Amino acid sequence: MNLLRNLTLAFIFLGAAAPTLTGCAPYTVVQQSGPPSALQGAQQITVSFDWSQVLVLGKPEAAYLAEKTAEEQADFQVIKQETDAAVLQGLQENGGPGVAFAVAAADPAAPSVVVQYLEVQTGIYTYVVNLPSKVRTRFLWSRDGKVTDVIETRAMVAASLTTPSDHQRMGMVGRLLGKAAGKFVVKSQAPKK
Repeated sequence: MNLLRNLTLAFIFLGAAAPTLTGCAPYTVVQQSGPPSALQGAQQITVSFDWSQVLVLGKPEAAYLAEKTAEEQADFQVIKQETDAAVLQGLQENGGPGVAFAVAAADPAAPSVVVQYLEVQTGIYTYVVNLPSKVRTRFLWSRDGKVTDVIETRAMVAASLTTPSDHQRMGMVGRLLGKAAGKFVVKSQAPKK
């Protein structure tokens, strides 16, 4: 009986390993410009990342890191960089034709987006405890130095045998977040009818 129960649980957890965006829509619109959208016609969008307001497991980043070893603190900094790179990759792959995203010095008049991290759980995979990696972000789109559009996104990837590394899961989460924001850009680029 225990074997059957354990196999059932294993299949449930393996099924939950697939990356998911929470809810039906990949993003929630907080503020939207237009019509026409301020993003319509944008060909180059500068991307920057803001971790200053993030809560990690419900604590400010400094409080979270204060409980960690120097090695764990350094590892978290690597995870942040990898997550940023994955978000950028998701944007680049899903922002639509003719739209380029790059991390560079921004021209205040040019379209830009700040990826603001709000909540992070890097997750853990062990034989006893498994916590998914999940992130909630806000994308703040600007043009001419003014915020024009704001969306919130959430993504989660379960910790499992196929996704044991928090680095792997956070990369997957980052790409999902970038993909959701890319879909917003594609929708904003479409002329309103």
